[in-house]
Amino acid sequence: MKAYQEAYLKNLQQALDLTDLSAGVPEDIRLFIEERRSRTEMVRALVAENTALLRENLFPELDDIATADEADVAMLAEFAARLHPGEKQLDVVLAYMIHNALLAYARRWNKRDMLIRELYQTGLSLFYMQNLIQQSRRRLYYWKMSLLFGEAASYIRQYDEIEDVQTRGYIHRSMANLALAYDWSSDEEAARKLKAMRTSMRTLTDPVYREKTPDLPWDTFLYKSHQEFTTAISYLHTGKGDARLVREVMESAAYVWERQLENSRKNGTKPHIRWQMEYDMAQYYCGILTLTELLRRMEAAYMERDPESYSERGLFHNVFLVALYAGYAAHEEDILQKKEQVLSYMYRMLVRYVRSAPVTQLDSSLTRHLITVVMNFVEYPDGISLKDFLMRLVTCRAPDNYVFFRMTGDVAARIMRYAVRHVPEELVGICGCASPEQVREREEELAAFAYEDGLLHDVGSLMFTQMTAHYARSWTEEEHRMYASHVYVGQRMLARCASTAPHAQTAFGHHRSYDGSAGYPEEYSRQANENQAVTDIVSAAAYLNRLMDDASPFQRTPLSLDEAIDKAYQEAGKTLSPVFARLLPGMRRELAEYFADGREKAYEQAFAMLKGE
Repeated sequence: MKAYQEAYLKNLQQALDLTDLSAGVPEDIRLFIEERRSRTEMVRALVAENTALLRENLFPELDDIATADEADVAMLAEFAARLHPGEKQLDVVLAYMIHNALLAYARRWNKRDMLIRELYQTGLSLFYMQNLIQQSRRRLYYWKMSLLFGEAASYIRQYDEIEDVQTRGYIHRSMANLALAYDWSSDEEAARKLKAMRTSMRTLTDPVYREKTPDLPWDTFLYKSHQEFTTAISYLHTGKGDARLVREVMESAAYVWERQLENSRKNGTKPHIRWQMEYDMAQYYCGILTLTELLRRMEAAYMERDPESYSERGLFHNVFLVALYAGYAAHEEDILQKKEQVLSYMYRMLVRYVRSAPVTQLDSSLTRHLITVVMNFVEYPDGISLKDFLMRLVTCRAPDNYVFFRMTGDVAARIMRYAVRHVPEELVGICGCASPEQVREREEELAAFAYEDGLLHDVGSLMFTQMTAHYARSWTEEEHRMYASHVYVGQRMLARCASTAPHAQTAFGHHRSYDGSAGYPEEYSRQANENQAVTDIVSAAAYLNRLMDDASPFQRTPLSLDEAIDKAYQEAGKTLSPVFARLLPGMRRELAEYFADGREKAYEQAFAMLKGE
C-alpha cells in the first residue's frame, strides 16, 4: 500500500485505542476526566491528519480513477480490504467509496472479472452500512444493493466464458446475497427475497455447476444459504407465509441444525444455541410444537446458559434469548400473563449479567443484543419498567453517552423550573396542565419529566456507538445521513412501552429545528407532539450541552458557558424555540454553578451504576 494509506490505518487504530473505555471503573474521576480531555485532543489531531490525508491523496485518486495504473488500483483494493475486513468494519463507508470507484474503473476498461468482484464488494459494503441502521427501519441502501448483486448475479449467463474460479465464486455469492437486498417488511418484499433465495438454492444444488467448478466451497455456500432461509421465520412470526414456505424453513432449519450437531461431534463442542432455537421455532410453525412447548424448550435452553460468558455464544444465550422468549410469549395474551414470573426472572438475571460485563464500554455485539431486548420488552405492573431498564442499565454501559444524556436531563430540568416561574403560560398543555396555575402547582413533577425526557432523548444513538467509536476522520455526508437514523430508532424503542411512550416524541424530534427549515427528520410534526414545549426545552439543553462538550471529538472547539448561551440566544426562533432560548441569559449564574462540577458528577453516577450502586 501507499504511505498515506498505511498512515491512515495507523492513525485509525490509534484513534480507536484512545477512545477505548474498556479499562474498567476509574478510581479518580477527576483524573479520568482530564485524561479523557487529553485523549480527545489527540483524537482531534488524528482526525485532522486523516482528513487531510484523504483530501490530498485518496479523493484525487478516486476522482481520477479512470487514469489510474494497475499498481495503484491494486493498492486501493488492498486498502479497502484493510478498512473493511469482514465483521470488524474499521471504516466501512470509506471502503464503500473505494469499491465504488474501483467499480467505475472496471467498467471503463471493460475488466469483466474485476467488475464482477467489485459489484459484489460494493454491494457487501452497502449491506454492512444498512445493518448499522437496520433498527431504524429506514431502507436507504436496499435498492442499490439489489442493482449491484443483481448485475453480478446476471453473469451466470456467461458462466462458461469465465475461467477464473474466484470470479465464478463471486457470481454465486452475489446470487445468494441478492436476497439480502430485500427484507420481510411487506408481502412484496418477501416475494422478492424468496425468489432470490430459491433461485440461488437451485443453482447451488445443480450438479452441473459443481462439476464445472469443483474447487469452490459448495458446502459452505449451501450452508449459508440454508441459514438465510431460516430468516423467513420472522415473516412467519407475523402470521404470513404459505405451506411451501413453512416446509422450506423447516428443511433449512433441520439442515443447519444437523450440520451443527455433526460439527459438534467432530470438535467435541456444544452446538450453537441459536440454531437449536431456529430449529425449535421452525417446528412450532410446522405445527410440531405448540407455543407452550416452544417456550418450555426456550426456558430449558436458557437454564443451561453460562452467566459468566461474554462470548458471542454467551451473549446470545444470556441476552438475545431473553428477547426471543419475550417476543414469542407475546403471541398470546393469556400465555404472556402466565409467563410473568419467568420473564421477570430473565430480566433480573439480565440486569445482573450486564452489570457484570468485563468492560465498561458498549461493544457492538452487546449493544445489538440489548437493543433487541428493548424492542421486545414486556412491562409487567410489578416488574422492571423499560424506563428503568434503559436509564439504569443500558445507558450507563456507554459512559460518555450517559454523561451527555444525564447533563442534558439536568439542564432541561433547570430550564423547566425557570420557565415555570417566569413563563408558565408557555407550558400550558404539557403533561395535561390546563392553566398557568396548574403549571406552577406541578413544578417538581414537570421538572422530573423534563429530566427524564433529556436523559432518554438520544437513546437511539446507542445503536450507533460503533460508528462514533470509529471516528478517525471528518464524516462524509453519507455518514451524517446514516446517523440521522438514530431518531427513528429512539422513537421505536420508547414508543412501545407505557413507561417510556411519553418521551418518544422528543426522541424523534429533538434534532428538528424550531422553524422547520433544517434538521431531521422531515416527518416530525410539532403539532402532533402534545408535550412540544418539553421537547423544545430538551433541544435547548442538548444544544447548550453539545457546544460545551470538551470530551467529544465531534466538537471542534468547545465553547465556554457564556459563548454557548450567546450562540443559543442567536438561534432563537431558528434552531431553537425563541421562548426557551431567550430564558438562558437569565440563568447564567445557575448554569455556571451546575457546569462547574456537573460533568464530574455525571461520570460518578455512570460508574456507580456500573458497579450496581
